[in-house]
Amino acid sequence: MFAPAVFAGNIQPVQAMQDAVVSYVKSSLGAEGQFEIEAGQIDSRLQLPLCDQELQIFPQSGELKPGRNTIAIRCKGNQVWMVYTNVTVKSYKKVLLLNRALRRNEKIRTEDLVSETREVGSLSQGYIVDPAEAVNKQATRNLAAGAVLNSLSLTDPTLVKRGDQVNIQLGNAGMSISSAGVAMMDGAKGERINVRNASSHRIIQAVVIQPGQVSVSY
Repeated sequence: MFAPAVFAGNIQPVQAMQDAVVSYVKSSLGAEGQFEIEAGQIDSRLQLPLCDQELQIFPQSGELKPGRNTIAIRCKGNQVWMVYTNVTVKSYKKVLLLNRALRRNEKIRTEDLVSETREVGSLSQGYIVDPAEAVNKQATRNLAAGAVLNSLSLTDPTLVKRGDQVNIQLGNAGMSISSAGVAMMDGAKGERINVRNASSHRIIQAVVIQPGQVSVSY
């Protein structure tokens, strides 16, 4: 957007717009965390009427995120105008990595973890920063040493395995009975699995409570 024949004193300074964008981004990111900001250059030839109100600056997507952001600069004064620029935000956080390779279904221990600072915009969503979200979980696939831990690569540990002898609790808070059974599939805590009742040979669905114990409510 270029305006013809506007007196210099009535032109919106490009540098002021540039500074306002950087200031907005810094204030939006807050004091905590480590960030790098790369602001795109607004065309110095741009000639817009001087805004008689404070500039409104906001991300086009509605949210400032790590990576490339399109930023709107709007004047809602006597002469309304809006232009766009871009800002790339690099956010650095300490994330968890593996210090050894893990095989599928292997359980993660505290000593398997190491924390390193990484630029999270380049990581897949689901990266883990809190050891409590990883310790005692199982790997869903083989993981290489140095891999950034991701929640999609982990699952709750298997408490009951296919073929295990299990105690089936049947009932509710008021009354319950128990019987023996055999797990027909693997299951983690809280998962619903198929179990064959040893007496009736019926296959029922039960919720895994702990190793060797499942529950059926009615």
